[in-house]
Amino acid sequence: MTKTLEQLLKTKVRLRNQSEVTPDFRISVQSEKEGGMHILVHAFGHAGDTLDFVVKENSLIPFRGVR
Repeated sequence: MTKTLEQLLKTKVRLRNQSEVTPDFRISVQSEKEGGMHILVHAFGHAGDTLDFVVKENSLIPFRGVR
């Protein structure tokens, strides 16, 4: 059975507010918001933009809500 990206995240990410840190990025699964999984990607250890989006099925949608 083929899963959408959202389904994969929901089955593989058991803890909300979980972060993964690499040498370059911090990736955080915040919670379920706006009908999908709220994800943040931020440059780690140096200045940079934060990518803030919601995963719905196989789509990445910019997050517009209030945190």
